[in-house]
Amino acid sequence: MKLSVNYWVAFLFIVLLAKSSYADKLESGFERLKVYDYFSAKEYFETSLEKKPAGAAFGLSKIFSVEKNPFFNLDSARKYILVSDSSFRLLSPKEKKYFGELGVTETSINNLSDEICSLEFDRVELADSLEAYEHFLFYFSSCMEKQKVIALRNSAAFRKASKLNSSFAYLDYTKKYSAAAESEKALDLFNQRLFEEQTVLNTIPSFEKFINDYPDSPYKNDAYRMIYKLSIVHGSVNEFVSFARKYPSTEFSSMAWRQVYSLSMKDFSENTFLQFKNNFPDYPFVNEMESDYKIQNFIFLPIIKNNKWGYINEEGQEMIAPQFEEADFFSEGLASVQKDGKYGYINKAGKIVLPFLYDDVEKFKDGFAIVMRDSLYGLINRKGEFVIAPSFEELTDPIENICVAAKGGKSGYLTTAGKSLTGFIFNLAYDFKDGIAIAAVNDKFGTINSLGKFVIEPMYDELLIIGHDRLKASNNGNWGIVDFHGQVIVPFVYDAVGEYGNGLALVAKDGKYGYVNDTGAIKIPLKYLFSDLVLNMGKLDNGYVLLRTKSKQLVADSLGTIINFVGIENYGIPNNEFYPVMKNKKWGFADGNGKMIIQNKFEEVNSFESGYAVVKQKGMYGLINTTGNFSILPLYDHITLKDGFVYITKEGKLGMITKNASLILPCAYTSIDVINDQIIRGVNSTRLIYVNRQGRIIYIGNKE
Repeated sequence: MKLSVNYWVAFLFIVLLAKSSYADKLESGFERLKVYDYFSAKEYFETSLEKKPAGAAFGLSKIFSVEKNPFFNLDSARKYILVSDSSFRLLSPKEKKYFGELGVTETSINNLSDEICSLEFDRVELADSLEAYEHFLFYFSSCMEKQKVIALRNSAAFRKASKLNSSFAYLDYTKKYSAAAESEKALDLFNQRLFEEQTVLNTIPSFEKFINDYPDSPYKNDAYRMIYKLSIVHGSVNEFVSFARKYPSTEFSSMAWRQVYSLSMKDFSENTFLQFKNNFPDYPFVNEMESDYKIQNFIFLPIIKNNKWGYINEEGQEMIAPQFEEADFFSEGLASVQKDGKYGYINKAGKIVLPFLYDDVEKFKDGFAIVMRDSLYGLINRKGEFVIAPSFEELTDPIENICVAAKGGKSGYLTTAGKSLTGFIFNLAYDFKDGIAIAAVNDKFGTINSLGKFVIEPMYDELLIIGHDRLKASNNGNWGIVDFHGQVIVPFVYDAVGEYGNGLALVAKDGKYGYVNDTGAIKIPLKYLFSDLVLNMGKLDNGYVLLRTKSKQLVADSLGTIINFVGIENYGIPNNEFYPVMKNKKWGFADGNGKMIIQNKFEEVNSFESGYAVVKQKGMYGLINTTGNFSILPLYDHITLKDGFVYITKEGKLGMITKNASLILPCAYTSIDVINDQIIRGVNSTRLIYVNRQGRIIYIGNKE
């Protein structure tokens, strides 16, 4: 069939019209976009998408990326800008020129792509959730913010693991995010929580099982430390021996053996020595013990003669001739002495064990001593070997085998093996206790464990141990109580918190105070008058505490029961059923029913201690027994009972007497020290004296 010319002309017109229609719709879309007619523009772009994807997808991406329109959707914006970009790359130069006239160029596509990425980054950063970050990384993975989002995603995942606070959560984190900055910390926390979870029963079998199941755990030594602690609850020889023999390869075995020796050799008699050797043939420090025995049964006392120091024994017999510029008491078989301005150590035979090399020294404790050389401190063992090099401005005695050291104005922790437990990052650092230490970074306090890792991040203005597994903490002047893991036990709503005693701790708010138990429950209501003095003296003593009201003090027991006898004006702390009470403005003692058993005739009374109480009468202090009779007449300006000794003061001078008023030392000294259970030393500006408990003079000499 032969077609007419008119037919072909019509056909060509229709084709050109169609092409013009698509071009017009794309251009119309951009025109409508300029006047913010998003509905029409979107319709034009969608119609043009199949034929003109580079331009139409760009326009759609523009619409979806504008916040103030109903089509705002960054996922769609991202989808279409990627379509525009990939389509634009396939265009011919002529086509690119055409689209360029509509504002679609490689530069504009890249700019819009970056803008969409930036908007999505702002959105997910504000949401700050693991899900939002994962969404970005899945749909916006080629954005330049990817690395920032990965870091934020890792932090969000770490927070989630920290909230769960389980070994499984931390281990799962290390597997999923092994390259994360928090991965190392997560591994540390995994090991910590694994240890805590596996040993939650706090029994020897649980710690033994942990060691067996996880022999490579960094908490293996902590497990042994807890086994040691639980094995020696009574501090008996048998407990120490059992531990030392059962766990011979641990560092605590040596500590246990030394305790066996110390407990077994109290009198250092020949029979005791031979019996010790027979009972403990596996004692690992035999040579040390052999030499020690020969003279350890003597107590060596430093004395001065002709301006030189030497030693006598408890009978007054000279043991080491005066020859030193200074001399200290013996500790662990060694004493520090000074010669020619330098310090060294001698044994009880007078032999120089460690030469005179040091500028300053301290006593040996648990086999170690702090020494100074060239104005820097280090730690030596009994052989004189530096286990911690003399490199530090300050150094503390080892506690739980860990020292605090200062360098460059900052503090850090070192082990007695010389290993750095932490860097020197702390403003303040305190000794370890029960496996934790309080330390401050940038004046914020937290706690670290025996691996040097933070258990409680440095976040508090103040932090203090106040009881077993309990710390008091403050932020912005508000105090609360947390446990050793940082869990809040008492909320941060108080003006002050005291120490735990008999299961209760003082808390104060708005000028009133009361007491909470170790779970944070209020046991004594906050209705008593608070002061700083109350905080310092508010710890429960012998199961009782004083409560201050406007008119008087009351007494409460650890159950919160208030003791209030009829006719009593004031109270002190009871002891052994003797209640210090004031009646008619005079103090005496009542029994548990409020009946007076020692007449109220004193101006002041202290609680009874071991059957005696300090009292004040006519402005002077004396000592009464449980019958109320004076065993020491009220003749002194002050009396203190301490460790079974009676310290007396008169006219500013110290003395000592027995509880039956027998004189030990007259009131003539500036300081009095009990050297051991049997020997007392008195010192004043001109005299040094040693006496026994009966007051018999062992040595008296002038300080030249």
